[in-house]
Amino acid sequence: MQRYVGVRYTRIWRTAVGALAGIGVLSALMLVAPGPALATFLLAAFMVGAISVSFGLSCERPPDQVFRAAPRWALLAGVGGLAILGYGMAAGSEVLLLLLLIAGTSPPVVAWFGWIPQTPTPKAPKKLKRVVVEPVDLAVPELELELEPADQLSEMSATELCLAWRRSFTELQRPDHWSATIDVRRAYLDELERRYPEEFAAWMASGPRAASDPGRFFNHGADHAGG
Repeated sequence: MQRYVGVRYTRIWRTAVGALAGIGVLSALMLVAPGPALATFLLAAFMVGAISVSFGLSCERPPDQVFRAAPRWALLAGVGGLAILGYGMAAGSEVLLLLLLIAGTSPPVVAWFGWIPQTPTPKAPKKLKRVVVEPVDLAVPELELELEPADQLSEMSATELCLAWRRSFTELQRPDHWSATIDVRRAYLDELERRYPEEFAAWMASGPRAASDPGRFFNHGADHAGG
């Protein structure tokens, strides 16, 4: 409920300030010559725009965000400068009371006094490290999952068997190939165990996962087909 009140108050305050700014701009256009009015707008816009860029870069914000926000702050400053000029011409020094009233009723000040809940400041997203994965370009005979691969396995080297074992893991995600994939993967294991029983036992003792790479256990130099 308090959060709802804070949001409503902020909207009402912004609407009221926007209406006052519009009245002030109209007063400036009617009471001030075009030259001084344009100079006031440009001076306020340039000063606030430059300050926003300098402040944003000093806080190490992304440059693209800083330069996208600068024109908006410059426009608001230019309109605000015209509005203050218009009220100053119409009411004189009493315009300071209006500025104090606007500042004193602003949402940050009201929230600081505890009259409305403070709006949490969004946290900047963490930068993710870019990881480049080099593709593995090894020629491996394509096996038809629907067929018994026993005749083809004898022609594959240990490196090809290990790579085929890794690649076959993705086929487990396909329900239509699941049963055939299980048979093919079992055949890979049988062939590796037949050729390299000691290395196969060491791999099994390491607690391998279904998608693990057994290549480091079988790259002992006897990488040939058949066994």
